Amino acid sequence: MATGTEKVLAVFDFDRTIIDCNSDDWVANSLCPGGEPPAELWQRYRSGLFMEALEDLLKLLHDNGVSSQDILDVMTTAPYTTGMKDVLKFLGGNRDAFDCIVMSGTNELFLEAALKADGVDRSVIGKIYTNYGHIDDNGRMHVKSYHSRLCTCSVDICKGVLLPEYVKEQAQKCVTYKKVVYVGDGVNDLCPCKGLGPSDVVMPRKGYKLIEKIEELTRQNKLKAEVIPWEQGSEVLAVLKGFV
Repeated sequence: MATGTEKVLAVFDFDRTIIDCNSDDWVANSLCPGGEPPAELWQRYRSGLFMEALEDLLKLLHDNGVSSQDILDVMTTAPYTTGMKDVLKFLGGNRDAFDCIVMSGTNELFLEAALKADGVDRSVIGKIYTNYGHIDDNGRMHVKSYHSRLCTCSVDICKGVLLPEYVKEQAQKCVTYKKVVYVGDGVNDLCPCKGLGPSDVVMPRKGYKLIEKIEELTRQNKLKAEVIPWEQGSEVLAVLKGFV
């Protein structure tokens, strides 16, 4: 995956990585009547029908008088993972050495709202890949998948397709990378990790699904990148500082 010798590319998932929660859970538990969505709706969400169930959740909230602004305001209070703001601050102070992108299965409205938190410089993140979101003329929020079941890794967005596309686009702009550092937690973070090379680093979060999948690939000798598990942002920061 690494294509040159100029910069390090830091790639982050968002939910349970930059922020310490799932965006959809945060909205549902904060705004649904009774503090949780209907069981049938959330069962469909847990079965993998993420965008469909979230669209129904947004309709439910709208029908109960919850405005799109209420939802965005809730997302601005989403908790950041301990130390992650320091990671973003470090990347912002070392733009000559690093590029930073985010790839996430949330949606652009939730994600951009959360990035308005105090102490976060949005411009640090050069590009965001996530599912689509918009607010219609009636003030209701809608979401749509970035991809439509393109890959078995995810029903809504394949990061394994997007990461090499980004690297190629940057190479055309004469920006190349000596190393890719991928930081994530979930199953849909596995696909891009498969394409990483021996000079790259994958950082799966301890206690989450990605680390289990990475261990399987490692046992099968199917992963080339170095594996460095993490739990808090300070561990990610220490790895990134080692490349300056």
